[in-house]
Amino acid sequence: MKKTAVSLLALLAAGPQPLLAQDIALDEIVVSANLGETEAGRTGATVEVVTADDLRSTGDLRFSDVLRRLPGVSVNTRGGMGSQTGIAIRGASQNYVGVLVDGIDVTDPTATQVAFDFGQLTTSDVSRVEVLKGSQSALYGSGAVGGVVTITTLRPTEEGTHQSVSAEIGSHRTAALSYGITHLSDNSEAALTLSHVETDGFSNASEADGNTEADGYELDRLSFHVARTLQNGVRIGLNGFTEKSESEYDPAYYMPSDTLGRVLTHDQWLNAVTPIGDGESYDEKLDRESVGLRAFAEFKTGAFSHTASASVFRSKRRYFENEVGYFTLDDNGTENDPTDDLYGTFTSLSDNRYEGRREKLDWRAAVAVADGELVFGADWQREDFDQSGTWGELSEDSSSTGLYGEFTRRIGDLDLALSLRRDDHSIFGTFDAARVALAYHVDEATILRAQFGNGYRAPSNFELFSFFGSQDLKPEQSRNIDIGVEHEFASGTSVRATAFYLEVDDLIDYNRDATGCPAAALYGPGCYAQVPGTSRRSGLELSGELALTDTLGLAAAYTYTDSATNAATTWASVPRHLVAVELTSDLTPTLHGRIGLTAAMDRPDDFGTPVESYSLVDATLTKGLGEGREAYLRVENLFDEEYELVPGYGTSGRAVFAGLRARF
Repeated sequence: MKKTAVSLLALLAAGPQPLLAQDIALDEIVVSANLGETEAGRTGATVEVVTADDLRSTGDLRFSDVLRRLPGVSVNTRGGMGSQTGIAIRGASQNYVGVLVDGIDVTDPTATQVAFDFGQLTTSDVSRVEVLKGSQSALYGSGAVGGVVTITTLRPTEEGTHQSVSAEIGSHRTAALSYGITHLSDNSEAALTLSHVETDGFSNASEADGNTEADGYELDRLSFHVARTLQNGVRIGLNGFTEKSESEYDPAYYMPSDTLGRVLTHDQWLNAVTPIGDGESYDEKLDRESVGLRAFAEFKTGAFSHTASASVFRSKRRYFENEVGYFTLDDNGTENDPTDDLYGTFTSLSDNRYEGRREKLDWRAAVAVADGELVFGADWQREDFDQSGTWGELSEDSSSTGLYGEFTRRIGDLDLALSLRRDDHSIFGTFDAARVALAYHVDEATILRAQFGNGYRAPSNFELFSFFGSQDLKPEQSRNIDIGVEHEFASGTSVRATAFYLEVDDLIDYNRDATGCPAAALYGPGCYAQVPGTSRRSGLELSGELALTDTLGLAAAYTYTDSATNAATTWASVPRHLVAVELTSDLTPTLHGRIGLTAAMDRPDDFGTPVESYSLVDATLTKGLGEGREAYLRVENLFDEEYELVPGYGTSGRAVFAGLRARF
């Protein structure tokens, strides 16, 4: 019997595969759990894996939709496609999550808290995803407190040259096109993907509050990978991407009230502003560009295997928006009364630019020692942050140098990984991180896993040097433990339970009290500050898969997250209860179907105020057309639920999408 770490229903192997059950064979290799490649059954860390087959089965276009179905992962989206989107892993928000695309760190050095915006990423060129959970600073350094998302783009899997095309149209006048080509021979491989997405979208400001103006999005992206093995055995390669997008958005501060306490909608705000240029209200717009490039070499010297790499990531963001204003109706007015006067409006257009750059060098070596393997190495990185425009001029940088090592060994039925890292930060000095990961095979069907580690997050350049920052900030320090058990029954049914605990000292949050904030008089109340005491997250993940019939399977996951913190915002908005259920079936030999439910309950907003729970149903039908061709139909929000992921921001009603895919 084939054992699985997070098993898929074995009887559904020929059909569409649910993302809640990742079909990871215990002998399959994962790349994110340790410094060296590791069999999935031999790591004490919890890793969720999404394969290319999983992605095809759902037909998801937005990458964030892939993540929201995974145990322990919650998603917050501020509107439609292209809008700001963050995730939390076991309650740790996106600024505690590292993100790598083909080995390139793509977290934005210009963000308020260095993080990746998942709203800008589609699945068009993605072939594999690994979500590593728990504190991983011993492996990845600053910021990897909650986990790491590792994304691999298109790779060749068959000898020769192969091409693929896909096209999708659907609700909100959405259209997506992509083309991919791969080549694989004895000593070389290459892959290239071109993709384009555009949509008219819907209002990012909630329509429930009277907003109707749609916010569109357009994205062009190219990604590539080439590698070649030379005659002397050295393998060299180059991979990278470039993308450019334009998106319309509604800022968070469109909530001015009149003296009667009535909140103005985004549309009312626009109508109140004196017309600009062509006589029409200006639409807030974000232009974004990003480029990533990584060169690497793999070689051997005696008993040592080496990997050396150099990477660079650049990001540019430019915001065009109406200057912020607070609008008040006169005391004698009533709603829609033409005698009411709005005052305090601005007619100027703000233009703010943010440019960031990250350069990184890394070398690591591996050698067999003491019946195990030792991996050790060093890295260096530098982050530049430049800001210009209405919010002022700012140019700062920071750098860090790291030394790291990891020893792995199998002792009987126990797999042990001990990881250590020391970072020397240009501003904050040294920090040491350690992790112990254990996997114990009770028998062929049962694995006990445990992981213990500490982590840290250095304040971002924005938190330190911007008008809302403070140079008195110091790094956050964290400790993490998770313990779990997995068991597979003879029937193909499997279950997994993992308890987790994370605590953070000196957590950095946005303090809305102006006391002690250097820029409060100029830009309004609030700044980034340390939260007193220790902030805690703890909870339980449960997941399982059940074979109902030879062609019908069920997968389900439940995550409970409890918070104990003095923070006002950063740790407040994670649901206490998350549920994901998915049913998959081979309806006919060529027709595959899936239907899924995701639900969030006991949800606080950024201020800790309860938010209405929601439950969403989506479904996909995939029809094989022969000769590598297939068609699919995807319905999102099947029952047209009215809900908000982030209070005040819009979500889509029922949406229908149809697509064609071909490989040749």
